[in-house]
Amino acid sequence: MTLRAQALAIAASILLALGVAHAQDESLQKMVGTWLGKVDVYDEPERTLVIKSITREGDIWIAGIEYGPTGKKLSFLAARVEKQRGATTLTFPVSATSKVELSLISERELRGLLKISTEGEGSWVGRRMRLQKTSDKP
Repeated sequence: MTLRAQALAIAASILLALGVAHAQDESLQKMVGTWLGKVDVYDEPERTLVIKSITREGDIWIAGIEYGPTGKKLSFLAARVEKQRGATTLTFPVSATSKVELSLISERELRGLLKISTEGEGSWVGRRMRLQKTSDKP
């Protein structure tokens, strides 16, 4: 391969990689906004999730979020955003004994689990969760 052909191949690879990263960035940015829904618990089942921003930190996408029972003060948290098995997922700890794992089902629906740690090490009880996007603005 000539030097010119190598340079063109490298340039094409870089442009392709930038295009993929940009496309992924655009799809992730569609998650930004306000989400309301319910979790299968008896006490305060209504939940609010506000995804304020999604930024890349190295190889990891991090979302700045606010989360908590609807109508109460929300907690500011950091969430990890990933592509898993073709789905975009949002994962964040709520406390030392609970975490949320959500999958983007459509541009306006998140579904997943609130996982609560049980006494056994590494054991989790899942409570179904479903959120609908109510606003594109955080």
